[in-house]
Amino acid sequence: MKYHVSFDLDFKRNEYLGKLVVLEGIDGSGKTLQAKLLAKNLIKQGKKVYLTKNPTDSEIGKFIRKALQGKVEIPVVSFQYLFSADRQIQQLELIEHLKAGGIVISDRYFWSSVAYGMADKEAVDYENQVMIQTVAQSVLSMYNQFIVPDVTFYLDVSVKTGLSRRHDSAKEKELYENAEKMQKVEKGYKWLLQQFPKEFIIIDGEKSIEEVQKNLLKAL
Repeated sequence: MKYHVSFDLDFKRNEYLGKLVVLEGIDGSGKTLQAKLLAKNLIKQGKKVYLTKNPTDSEIGKFIRKALQGKVEIPVVSFQYLFSADRQIQQLELIEHLKAGGIVISDRYFWSSVAYGMADKEAVDYENQVMIQTVAQSVLSMYNQFIVPDVTFYLDVSVKTGLSRRHDSAKEKELYENAEKMQKVEKGYKWLLQQFPKEFIIIDGEKSIEEVQKNLLKAL
């Protein structure tokens, strides 16, 4: 027997003195570097800044990184639950810094779970809006009590650029760092940008490091 289920989705807004700023984008978009530069520049302005990332450096986060690098074999579906647990621990730290009036900068946040969650579904038809919405809702339902960012920057680069940057990187290659997977992740992000336009600020990540950072600071 089939059942039709639909529901509206809202997010928990930040009610604290501080601000939560998130950088999103496909692998190789420059998130990690730009997050560090942003933190450095805001500290120079006298701001209290807390820099974090997903996955975190918690024990769960370390396990996730091992799995992403192929050092531990787990079912792909497990990633969503592991990330959710890791972010739950992170959420407590975020709130403490936000209460203190600091600026929290996160290299990725729960938005990425939607994009990567879609990429994990082998049979996802990106032209089928009902299917996409079902996958997105199932992921976002795990984060409805998480604070939504005050500002989310999407660093927009092509898959070609992302791959070239990752190939030039000394970092260990991860599960999603191939053209097919990255194209799926990109489609997931593009869907998010269309569905939640008020939640994102798009930044051209193809520009120089200095220009991207300048545009981030200007937007803030």
